[in-house]
Amino acid sequence: MNSKANDPTRLRAGIIGCGWFGRVHLERLSEIPGIAVCAVSDPDPAARRKLAERVPELMRDQQGTDVADYASAEELMQHPGLDFVVIASPNRWHVPQVLAALEHGLHVLCEKPLSLVPEEVTQVAEATERSDRIVAIAYQSRYRRDSRLLREALRSGRWGRITSIDVFACEDWVTPNVGTWRHDPERCPGGYFGDANGHQLDLLFHVTGLEASRLRATMENRGTPVPIVTWGEARLRPQSAATAPPRQTDDVPFTFTFVGDAKHWREEISIQTERADFVMRNTRLLWTDSSADLRPFTEEDLSLSAPVTSDTPDSAFVRALRGGEPVVSAPGTVWPVLRFTLGALASAAQGGVEQHMTT
Repeated sequence: MNSKANDPTRLRAGIIGCGWFGRVHLERLSEIPGIAVCAVSDPDPAARRKLAERVPELMRDQQGTDVADYASAEELMQHPGLDFVVIASPNRWHVPQVLAALEHGLHVLCEKPLSLVPEEVTQVAEATERSDRIVAIAYQSRYRRDSRLLREALRSGRWGRITSIDVFACEDWVTPNVGTWRHDPERCPGGYFGDANGHQLDLLFHVTGLEASRLRATMENRGTPVPIVTWGEARLRPQSAATAPPRQTDDVPFTFTFVGDAKHWREEISIQTERADFVMRNTRLLWTDSSADLRPFTEEDLSLSAPVTSDTPDSAFVRALRGGEPVVSAPGTVWPVLRFTLGALASAAQGGVEQHMTT
């Protein structure tokens, strides 16, 4: 472990990719004491200058401090004294940049998806294990209060086995992305489904401990070069005896719909168990055991004395660097989403033919 990582006054960061998510991570890091963003990189000089100018406006301890800006990630990684990098570049560059960062002895927080190539995920996982660095994938939904609370509820066994699941998500993923890398099938394979819907899938697989055993899917591009709408059905099985709810041995039916040409954002994950229904609606957790209508699910319903807190991938990552609890989104945890994504893409390409998943 880098000794400077344990000193809250000396965590120095670089941000790779100065688009929307680069700005999001800068804002999150600005809320964490003892972080200095020292360098940014992007091939677009206007984008990197704009983000560099934003740093002293947001970071409490950096007013009047120059921020280095580089055209390439490799140049940024050689900036003196960095402790970690945040990778917010287009998807296709994630793996080579993570591996390069590890070679430079840097900790890494990387945007999702890590990769749609299984061999690359294995390569990153193995490189992380060989290093003494922390690598986390920014699946932000894992750190939300509602997902943490639901994960605890399902693992308690109090409401029995999971019996069925449905996921619906929609947003306008067309208008803001026209002409960008997200509408380029080479740089963003899978389109809306491959880039954005990993959030809902990862959340679901994380809180339930399940993953797909088989699935079928249909996709439509809706006039764009990439998939915009995806729907289908699957059967989910326990990832392992350790992660699944108690006595969860049978497959669970799962239906899903992802609409990327909607006019509003909505996310709803509905999980039925033997003795209760749970609904995650736009980050709000609701439930009913049939004794009353859907209502908020709280710590009291789970008999927890302390409130469940929310987090961001950035704050959890920094806490791990400072010796706190390990991150919950290490590279090896991306497999359920990766297998599901590849299976859905293959099924859609074959006209909806059912795909059987292997581990």
